[in-house]
Amino acid sequence: MMSIRFDVSLRSSSKTAPQEAVWKNPAWYLLFLEHLDEFATLAWYLVADHQLVEETIQRTLAQLEMTPFEASMPLLAYKQAKTELITQAIAGLSLGRKESEEDAAYLPSSLGDLPDMPRLAFMLKLVLRSSEIEVARFLDVPPSRVRELVQVAIDRLSLRMPYSLLTGCYDA
Repeated sequence: MMSIRFDVSLRSSSKTAPQEAVWKNPAWYLLFLEHLDEFATLAWYLVADHQLVEETIQRTLAQLEMTPFEASMPLLAYKQAKTELITQAIAGLSLGRKESEEDAAYLPSSLGDLPDMPRLAFMLKLVLRSSEIEVARFLDVPPSRVRELVQVAIDRLSLRMPYSLLTGCYDA
């Protein structure tokens, strides 16, 4: 079970009234808490690292706090929060960290083992059902590159080493 820490201070600042919280826009925090399981899962799928999940959520909330909250349109607010979470997850990744692995010959055992770009394209396109244009915008690549990245992820996940090779048991 993954736990998420919110390091947002509830203390009063010297510039505010004693009972006033530091939050500028608490509606975003309430919306986020209402969908916390979904948003935390989404962040995990995108960044595949506990520490990055926490950082992504904290950066997302900081960005949303500066965004006007439209209470009369809850679906719009939800979509804004989700889009900001995706944007912050991608920004938080150092996209180059696994790029050198794209041409490496290895067999990933899970989505988390894929290089960042193919994993992100796969998650955004096939799991979240985003359009190629949306995925391309998030990843800052042309739509044709999105198709290539998704195919890389599918190909790598489709190549599974037989269990007998992993265990050394050949006479099964």
